[in-house]
Amino acid sequence: MKLLGPKYRKLMRVLAVAAALIFVLSVIAIATGAMALSYSGVAVDEAGRLYLGRGSKIEVYQAGEKVDTIQPHVDKSYVFTVRDGELLLSTGKTAVTLDLQGNGIDEQTDEGGALYQELKPQRRSFTAADGTVYTLRHEVLASQVISDDGTVLYSEPAWANVLKPLLMLAALYLIFAAGYIALDRFATLEATGHLGQA
Repeated sequence: MKLLGPKYRKLMRVLAVAAALIFVLSVIAIATGAMALSYSGVAVDEAGRLYLGRGSKIEVYQAGEKVDTIQPHVDKSYVFTVRDGELLLSTGKTAVTLDLQGNGIDEQTDEGGALYQELKPQRRSFTAADGTVYTLRHEVLASQVISDDGTVLYSEPAWANVLKPLLMLAALYLIFAAGYIALDRFATLEATGHLGQA
């Protein structure tokens, strides 16, 4: 006996197509840099340039425009900050120092993950030398970086407010659908007496 009737199985197929479309749109948005699902840090240098870790890259913004992209070339996820005119980065095992153009200065073992533990709580907030606080907010929706006076230095497109939650729902649905398919298959085999032969 089937767990669900034909019309519900048809609905599940329609929803599966919709979930697949959401995944495709999300992959395109992430590949083009229009949307990011993870952030490794936010910082601002003395010239007011914003450094935003999006995925595996650090993007540099000035006056709201992207002016550079830095590829740290580390083999795992990392956190970073700007300190004394340099980029400090840690994977938890390796501590890397780069200049503000992304050129390597130093690389050494992050003993006990000390730098990583120091930087991780600062991943969504950065306090500049003049006391201005810059905050990454709405990471799950359309992310923004704002200063404490309300100035928006960076903002993802508004459609990310829709696409990111839909992506989460699509993932949950696919998990549910996979479980249903397994149960439905089990029920079918049991009802036809083929369970022992499967």
